[in-house]
Amino acid sequence: MVIQSNKNDYIPQSLIFNGDFRDLLKIDCLADENSYIDRVITITDPPYNQKYHYQTYEDSLNQEDYVELLAEIPRPCVIIHYPEETINLLPKAFKTHCDDVITWVYNGNTFKNTRLISFWGCKPILNKVKQPYKNQNDKRIKQLIENGSKGARSYDWLNINQVKNVSNEKTSHPCQIPEELIEKIILMTCKDGDLIFDPFAGSGTTLKVAQDLGFHSIGSEMDKTYFDIIKSRLRFTTELNPNNPIDPDSSKVNLSNFFYSRGYSL
Repeated sequence: MVIQSNKNDYIPQSLIFNGDFRDLLKIDCLADENSYIDRVITITDPPYNQKYHYQTYEDSLNQEDYVELLAEIPRPCVIIHYPEETINLLPKAFKTHCDDVITWVYNGNTFKNTRLISFWGCKPILNKVKQPYKNQNDKRIKQLIENGSKGARSYDWLNINQVKNVSNEKTSHPCQIPEELIEKIILMTCKDGDLIFDPFAGSGTTLKVAQDLGFHSIGSEMDKTYFDIIKSRLRFTTELNPNNPIDPDSSKVNLSNFFYSRGYSL
């Protein structure tokens, strides 16, 4: 995706909101029937309801309330979650079937070393992300490479290390998702013209990778400390405030008008 602008020093690629994503949705910032944005696709790693100690979010909801929270996630969406919750809770939340699922596996000393990446209202195209051929001495493989092949399609499982304390991309966020994982998800799932939304932005990895790949994005994060981390990782941002709409002629945030009036075209 190539973003062109005649006001590159003015236009942000990411809108970020310090607050609950449900408050953001109330101002219809993602609803615009006349938008030039082809599709808004949610890619997120929600809180897992495992009683983790966050500063501003209670991670120990009863199951009914947790399912209601998940049900608010806009679709189409890609959700990273533990297998049990993916199988048992997401279908209850979305009241529909899952369109596809792939697995993220990682080494570690934790009890669980896999998470499921489930797709709702969208599907990954594994052939869009290549991996090196295993036997490059094979005559058939050599011929494919000579003919310009970049590699084999990805498997339906991704072996990617978690973000460690010594990782270059590590921030102070305790539950950071690897950039490589988000990059593969975006490349497999998104197309030109998509806007990427992360309602649980955390350390901002989804927004950062979206920006690096040239996609517009919007994200919300309740915790001010994490919100400041997001701002530090993004090159071009605008903070979204429902009480001060970015479109002065409207009581709602119109993303199409926002990007278009500042010179962006896809």
